[in-house]
Amino acid sequence: MQNNEFMKERINNSEIQEVVRELVIESERKYQTLIENSLVGIIIYSDERIIYANSRFEEMFGYDENEYSGSQIWDFVHPEYREIVKERAHKKISGEDISQQFELKAMRKDGIILDIMVRSARMTYNGKPALMVNIVDITELKNAQRENRELSKIVQSALIPIIKLDAHGKILYLNKSAEHLFDTKLDNLKGKNLSVLITGIEPEEIQEHVIRQTRKGGYDCIILCRKTDGTPVKMRLTTAPLVNDHNEMSAIACFLVDPEIEKAEKNLLNIEESSPPKPEVRW
Repeated sequence: MQNNEFMKERINNSEIQEVVRELVIESERKYQTLIENSLVGIIIYSDERIIYANSRFEEMFGYDENEYSGSQIWDFVHPEYREIVKERAHKKISGEDISQQFELKAMRKDGIILDIMVRSARMTYNGKPALMVNIVDITELKNAQRENRELSKIVQSALIPIIKLDAHGKILYLNKSAEHLFDTKLDNLKGKNLSVLITGIEPEEIQEHVIRQTRKGGYDCIILCRKTDGTPVKMRLTTAPLVNDHNEMSAIACFLVDPEIEKAEKNLLNIEESSPPKPEVRW
């Protein structure tokens, strides 16, 4: 009787072990699938060599498994960053507390330089200390940021007065030419309505009309503006809508002194000044 109970217990234990083994295998398979299909490059580094890399890493750097297997992490890093990466890898794998995430430049097999963001975590692999390193290619983001900085420099130094407005006509930005034209600084106008620069009848209504037309694709009109000291300036106002990634609208407004208007007004003034006085008529 006792032997039968013992055999049943062994069978039950064997069944449990088999179930656990299958669960572990299934879990490892799902984990492997997750890593291989990740949008992030992933490598495992141990014993001062790369012992695993997923397909995204291979795609990102242009190497296959035979080429990177056994390499050092810093073999794929731009020369300017190799010593930093080597030092960080040694500190991280030895358990020192350093920041997990940082940005650097790396190099593809074909020599193309990448901007990457790296995040690493210490782990144990086959009983030895190791690093799991996640790599994100941020080259396009960095290029866009550089282009934005260059564009900002161009806008800031442009000879055309440029003002950026939000969707409701509030002033967000002035370039140097706009500050010079209106004889003021951004700090004095930021957050205020465009109408503070408009003179004449119903400046608030003019602003609303300009914003409505800008939403439809842009606007161009002759408008009477005023400097902060109240001096009126007749301008040609041209606007264009801007839409960001969140589908939020803003607008760019360019102000130009209309030469044709000024020329016509000067000609009219000259004609009036040069015309002989009209004879006085008496009744």
